[in-house]
Amino acid sequence: MRPNLLLKMFTIAGLMLVLVVPLLMIQGKITDRSNEALQVKHQITRQVSGEQQISGPLIVVPRTRKQLVEKRDCRSGETCTAIEHRQVLDSQIPDTLNIDGELQSEMRYRGIYGVPVYRSLLHIEAVFPANWQQVSQPQQVVSSQAPLLLLQIQDLRGLVERPQILVNDVPLPLVETEQLPDGVGGNAVAVALPDDLTGAFTVKVRLNLNGTESLGTLPLAKETRMSLRADWPHPSFEGLVLPVEREITPEGFTSQWRTNSLAAASVIHCARGDAACGDSGQALRVRLVQPVTGLLSSERALKYSYLIVGLAFAAFFLFEVLRRYPLHAMQYLLVGLALAMFYLLLVALSEHIDFVLAYLVAALSCCALIGVYLMAAMRSLTAGWTFALSLLLVQGLIYGILMAEDYALLLGALLLFAALAAVMVVTRRLDWYAFAVPGKAAAKVQASAASAENGNAP
Repeated sequence: MRPNLLLKMFTIAGLMLVLVVPLLMIQGKITDRSNEALQVKHQITRQVSGEQQISGPLIVVPRTRKQLVEKRDCRSGETCTAIEHRQVLDSQIPDTLNIDGELQSEMRYRGIYGVPVYRSLLHIEAVFPANWQQVSQPQQVVSSQAPLLLLQIQDLRGLVERPQILVNDVPLPLVETEQLPDGVGGNAVAVALPDDLTGAFTVKVRLNLNGTESLGTLPLAKETRMSLRADWPHPSFEGLVLPVEREITPEGFTSQWRTNSLAAASVIHCARGDAACGDSGQALRVRLVQPVTGLLSSERALKYSYLIVGLAFAAFFLFEVLRRYPLHAMQYLLVGLALAMFYLLLVALSEHIDFVLAYLVAALSCCALIGVYLMAAMRSLTAGWTFALSLLLVQGLIYGILMAEDYALLLGALLLFAALAAVMVVTRRLDWYAFAVPGKAAAKVQASAASAENGNAP
């Protein structure tokens, strides 16, 4: 007795809901492995150094200024103004800032997870104007301290050696951290400018700096130029502006930035009001991007799991309809579990071998298993392996969608349209009423045969 069509469809829908459980468990495993990779990144960052951002050099002068503040008069209940003395840091940016750097990168691993780290050698040259000693609003200044030449580095643990700072080609000793004024931040490197320094002068800085994943520089100058060379073939340029020139090869990249104080007005205004100010979004930055990892690709592939299971169940259902051969719900479930196993194998293999090879091995293994099983379940060598090869073809199309990121939506939509079109073409002459009612299809076939015999009688 053939089961009712509507009941069969509800059974298939219920099986798909059951398969959501193992697929969600695999998704949870991907999330766990991603968290482990993130923990490895944090561990390496703590031991090597974090992402680096350089700010400066700037001239910073600690001053005491008179400022008018509003206060409430206790007698009349109205506001009034009063003069207060406040400690401020007056900053002066250079006219030009030139940065030339070279990065040597490598992967640091903990177990099977790795993070790109680099060692950079940076040469910084800044030219300050002749009027650098000019004081804005001098009538408000109560007292001034000795000017400092300040350079800020986001993570001082990355300094391989003490920075060399030269003013007019004369090396100056670094000011110890505990002697720095409040407000410059805990990541500052500074030297005291000579008392006899007047007029325009040039600053040269040599930095040997380690970092993780990214390097950026705040363009705190009227004209900023930066040039970087690295042996990492997968850079991502971010921040305020993109490089005006860049060349990326399998051996590495070279890039050059140019910008000015008009484009960087926001960060310059912030730095003049606060020497410790630093906005990463306003920096000239390059990030050493890892190629798409196996975990990320596996997570993207898992998003298409419901599509593959749905297409497989739809093909099973059409086989029942067209071949008039009933398949048990357990057979649907076992094939669905084999498809879910494909994603588990993909996650496990992609952590140790290239994703394309992991995808190929997992797809061939699961499709071969399904082919052997269906050959016996359908009692047909041709039907079983045709179904398995068709499933392998769908897996190949899904891989093409994964690789074509910009066209993923288009290719996915075309695949769904082709599947729907195939179902509609194959079933265009099918009498669903006859299939839905038990016994009606057989009766209709017998009636058709009898009518044909009567029509051929003499």
